[in-house]
Amino acid sequence: MFFIIGTKFFTWGGAKTPDMIRCSECGTVAQFSEKTGMRFLTLFFIVPTIPLSGKKKMIECPNCKARFQTD
Repeated sequence: MFFIIGTKFFTWGGAKTPDMIRCSECGTVAQFSEKTGMRFLTLFFIVPTIPLSGKKKMIECPNCKARFQTD
């Protein structure tokens, strides 16, 4: 028996930003989604098992799904 392990960054949340922001990847001007996320050790690259990082706040472009970390 063997296990396939990996890492993946999981996000949750989806509140919209109050301001319009220009995406540096695709150029879209829109309200981005505010998300929180963490990197996890996963089984079969799907099931999160052990957190590997602390929580990080970020915003996500609604068009190209690019994520940018916020302070």
